[in-house]
Amino acid sequence: MGRTVLPPRPRPLPHNGHAALLQALAVSQAALAGHARALALALSELGDIDLPPGAPNAQDRAQLQAAAPLYFANELEAAGLLPTADLVAGLFASGAITQPLGPAAQQINAYWRGRRERLDANERGAIFARVFEAPHFERLMGAYCEALVAQADGADMREGVTLETCGQSLGEFLAQRTDPMAAMAAREIVDNLNLALKFLRDRLLLTAFGVNSLWSLVAVAGAVQAASAGGIQARVDRGRAGQAVLLWLANHYQETMPQLEPGRAEHAEVIAAAQRWLSARPAAAPSPAAPALPIAV
Repeated sequence: MGRTVLPPRPRPLPHNGHAALLQALAVSQAALAGHARALALALSELGDIDLPPGAPNAQDRAQLQAAAPLYFANELEAAGLLPTADLVAGLFASGAITQPLGPAAQQINAYWRGRRERLDANERGAIFARVFEAPHFERLMGAYCEALVAQADGADMREGVTLETCGQSLGEFLAQRTDPMAAMAAREIVDNLNLALKFLRDRLLLTAFGVNSLWSLVAVAGAVQAASAGGIQARVDRGRAGQAVLLWLANHYQETMPQLEPGRAEHAEVIAAAQRWLSARPAAAPSPAAPALPIAV
């Protein structure tokens, strides 16, 4: 049975204030583009092979490849990006935004027209809650990240077994929940995030709302109660780190007693991502609040 190969890393994007976010979305799209091919290959490889119950297989790895971008989308949802896009598009459609927006006006209008064709906030929330069921996902993800970070100073057999056990537990948990519907939802949500970010980052739109950054716009939108611009960006960064960890898991799900070498760039990257995810764990989840978008006149 062949090992799942992650899609090639997209070429670096030009430097800008949101390069890391856009790069992570590009990774999401690449992973989801490869998911269908990986799943089809996995099913053809399985054939009539009789695997013991609970044994990791290629189909599990394909599902995990979709779970990683879905987790990133989940964190962007918690940060309020799509809810903010919905609010902005609604205000634009109602005529509340009177300032000229240039090309962004067409992008907002197109986003608004497609609102009935995409999952709404409640539907997205139901999928996220099912796949990343609380509090179990946080506990399993935390244990796996801690096992990865423990490899930073070198690993012995005990640490290798711990990493293997934690990875299998997290992998089984997510593979059971990332069904075809969840994978389809991930593709749609990531595509919509890309559409939304095209106008949410627009300078004319930011000026219309009297803010100077994407994160400030999301903060004043009020989709997440008492969220600061810095807190929102931290949530997004946590999503980026979690996606990196889960993509690593997808490609190393079957390894026995894996051991990482911090001197290798790819190993150092996933260890750092695991530490960033652990460091960004929120003390308490924010609660929804009514939107309040001040528009500059």
